[in-house]
Amino acid sequence: MKVLLPRSLAGRVFLIIIAGLVVAHLASYALFEIERARSIDHFSAAEISARIIEASRNPPAATTAGPREPGGPGGRMRNRIRWKETDALPAPPADATPPGSGFDVELRRLLVESLGEDPVVWMAVAQRPNPSGNPPPGPGPRQFSLLSVGLKLPGNRFAVAETPFMQPMRGIPAEAWTSIALVFFVTALFSIWAVRLAVQPLWMLANAADRLSRNIDEPPLPEQGAGEIRSATRAFNRMQDRLKRHVNSRALAFAAMSHDIRTPLTRMRLRLESLGPEAKERLGENLDEIESIAKSVLELTRGLSAEEAVVDVDLGAMVRRLAEDFDTMGLKVAVRGTGATLRARPIALRRALTNLVENALKYGREVEIEMSETRTSATIAVSDRGPGIPLEDLKKVVIPFYRVESSRNRETGGAGLGLAIAKDIVEGHGGELLLENREGGGLVATVRLPR
Repeated sequence: MKVLLPRSLAGRVFLIIIAGLVVAHLASYALFEIERARSIDHFSAAEISARIIEASRNPPAATTAGPREPGGPGGRMRNRIRWKETDALPAPPADATPPGSGFDVELRRLLVESLGEDPVVWMAVAQRPNPSGNPPPGPGPRQFSLLSVGLKLPGNRFAVAETPFMQPMRGIPAEAWTSIALVFFVTALFSIWAVRLAVQPLWMLANAADRLSRNIDEPPLPEQGAGEIRSATRAFNRMQDRLKRHVNSRALAFAAMSHDIRTPLTRMRLRLESLGPEAKERLGENLDEIESIAKSVLELTRGLSAEEAVVDVDLGAMVRRLAEDFDTMGLKVAVRGTGATLRARPIALRRALTNLVENALKYGREVEIEMSETRTSATIAVSDRGPGIPLEDLKKVVIPFYRVESSRNRETGGAGLGLAIAKDIVEGHGGELLLENREGGGLVATVRLPR
């Protein structure tokens, strides 16, 4: 069932409306057929009972009530009934079938009302060619049927009455199909309109959420439309305002902490000059570690900031310049593929790519950057040949201050913020950062950005 359903909400709502329309038409058609069959049984039984009652009260001298009129093979019955009284009641025709239960019950009821008792012994319907040769009047196809009724009348009289009656064939007339098609067409047009009106606010909120993930300072949504839409828009704007205040307060707190911590660090370095060489060396290492943490926190804060302007960035040129910078430091980074041009914050994006390359150089070898592009996205994959990351830690290494090996010192393992900063920057551009172990050893960090 899930496979057959459309993937979009608009398609599902439209399918539900059409399915409801189909069920309603089927139910209406079923009720119409039941009512039509009941009406046909009633009127046919009323007409035929009147013929039988008239013929039983005034039996004709001949085998037919009135002379035959020319116009067809064997003539045509004037009073639309053939009446034949017999000494014993014969069996029903071999090629005949009983009529419908509704007609049977209605005919017997009408005969009982007029004759006082039920005279019908058997009834049988046989299909016969139309003796007139002309199509019957009225809309819809008809078939000619001959009803034979075996009667036991008062006074120990037996008679066989044969009379034609028209039975409508099952089927929907062409006019009904045209009406149904017109109803479906008009309903489909209005359904599409209604679905678009209902789904448009969802698209608006989805696009706004996507823009918010790239830039938290996006302007608020206009509160307009139906009451439910205005309420949802108002809630979204309140959420954006709270997120903005939360992120800004966190960024300010980190920046203030990173800035204020430098003052006591400077005083401590000045006082180190009065200590001996051994104490000076040990305390200096501790101060370097504290300062490294402060710088990492400041880098994380900068990664969360959206103050940098968004401009057109040539990814190919940026990656090649980045590789050249590492090459001047004696670190070889291979570059393959071509990069796309997209809207981004260049300084933040370069910082994210730098963190990924530094991470690959620190823990692996044979570092490569491969670029590719599609119509909707640009991809930058940084790969290396190294130990990789255990599967249980792949999702944790992007958490701030998390390191795979807690035994590593700061020089070899860092503060555990490089991948977290890269992830925040990439997601701030509406993209995603994927980490996976490379076949044959190593790690692949893939940055996918929307164009």
